[in-house]
Amino acid sequence: ADGKRLASVGIDDNHTIVLWDWKKGEKLSAVRGSKDKIFVVKINPYMPDKLITVGIKHMKFWRRAGGGLIGRKGCIGALGRTDTMMCAVYGWTEEMAFSGTSTGDVCIWRDVFLIKTVKAHDGPVFSMHALEKGFVTGGKDGVVALWDDTFERCLKTYAIKRAALAPGSKGLLLEDNPSIRAISLGHGHILVGTKNGEILEVDKSGPITLLVQGHMEGEVWGLATHPHLPICATVSDDKTLRIWDLSPSHCMLAVRKLKKGGRCCCFSPDGKALAVGLNDGSFLIVNADTLEDLVSFQHRKDVISEIRFSPGAGKYLAVASCDNFVDIYNVMSSKRVGICKGASSYITHMDWDIRGKLLQVNTGAKEQLFFEAPRGKKQTIPSLEVEKIGWASWTSVLGSCCEGIWPIIGEVTDVTASCLTSDSKVLATGDDFGFVKLFRYPAKGKFGKFKRYVAHSTHVTNVRWTYDDSLLVTVGGADTSLMLWTYEMEGHRDSRQCDSEESDLDSEEDGGYDSDVTRENEINYTIKALSTNIRPMFGIKPHLQQKEPTLDER
Repeated sequence: ADGKRLASVGIDDNHTIVLWDWKKGEKLSAVRGSKDKIFVVKINPYMPDKLITVGIKHMKFWRRAGGGLIGRKGCIGALGRTDTMMCAVYGWTEEMAFSGTSTGDVCIWRDVFLIKTVKAHDGPVFSMHALEKGFVTGGKDGVVALWDDTFERCLKTYAIKRAALAPGSKGLLLEDNPSIRAISLGHGHILVGTKNGEILEVDKSGPITLLVQGHMEGEVWGLATHPHLPICATVSDDKTLRIWDLSPSHCMLAVRKLKKGGRCCCFSPDGKALAVGLNDGSFLIVNADTLEDLVSFQHRKDVISEIRFSPGAGKYLAVASCDNFVDIYNVMSSKRVGICKGASSYITHMDWDIRGKLLQVNTGAKEQLFFEAPRGKKQTIPSLEVEKIGWASWTSVLGSCCEGIWPIIGEVTDVTASCLTSDSKVLATGDDFGFVKLFRYPAKGKFGKFKRYVAHSTHVTNVRWTYDDSLLVTVGGADTSLMLWTYEMEGHRDSRQCDSEESDLDSEEDGGYDSDVTRENEINYTIKALSTNIRPMFGIKPHLQQKEPTLDER
């Protein structure tokens, strides 16, 4: 394989297969794939004009012809019907191909003909990789199997289990025998990716090391940092609540499965309890060490979008939901003592004042509202007074104090999260463009100067400073990842390489990324005719020249 071509399968109705010259960005060939889903496309390493696709009841061999591709279905003969194929690889010669089925078999193909099937796994074979001498397969049964080069013998199997984890592993397996979705090889090790968001390294001699893990399906929105330890909690649509170590080991310390996905969580001021808001309108308070239930409630039917303990003794718990209400509970008596009404849209952010007597609420309709606690009576507070109030936390994206964080293009709602350092000097924000930004606080006036950092591949859903402001923790929505950023005070900054494009304060005066978009939109592309000649002209223009009379005219 020369690495010059790239094959892709579209998500359109026909699952169009396209062969690209990726360096030039040119389409070489395109063809309709199949009405049903196609899971894998592989280019033949020996003949780059040939490829295979596998999918639901689909196994096809393609060869390039001009600007199109000619496909032939795999011939099964008397060996049975076409199964749903989950994965495929090419073998040791150009005409050999191997595919894994949804029933646990490996099919061996020569040219387009099925010559043999071998039982490899219990349940679907999700991934397969060809070695120099042999193959490695992974299945839903949580087993990685090593085979000889003809699939005659299974040389070794590795079961992905908690008991098999090597001492240097970072974190915990969510369950034994997780479904294996991806396999790759390198440096004598097998890299394995599981359905539960874990990447493991399997040494051929046996030990299994967990390298990295994260949340799984859905999005991650819930994030809370501990009030006096370097740990944080996250909760996600994948129905898990996880505790992470933020000290150098960066591993998952604890995990618990929930009955529903969740979008918010918060530690109590003493760090002993953890409140979690779930997507069905219920919430629970768990022991922060063991993650066992202490108490749970359900007064709402819509997603719980934000949850906050009052400062100090943590006497009250404010629970905001997407059906426009904030409920206030007395933690000790476990009773609802107040309801904040009057928001015209779902609640996005919520903060207590230092005394625990006032709640600040942001809504999806860009309202900044204030409620007296614990009864929930609505208050009207002028913006000058808001600045004088001491807030226990600041995660609001509205109000005159943070007008400077709003982007030039788009809405205030594009800024999904903010968090203020404990000395009230630096406001961190996360937005729908995937940027993490730092602003000086208060960020008054439009389009404040900022420093911008890039790591998330999609929208940033939440940002939180740790208790001592030494780290900023951010979570991404669709990339389900948790990122850690070290915060270095001005004047103490090392000149080491960092992963982000750190923008200088001065060069950002015009707003950075957002302003490029503005500038582009404002450019007027009408062509201006040149008012001066490009080059000097000599003589008389043809239509002004004195014409010689023709013979007839004479």
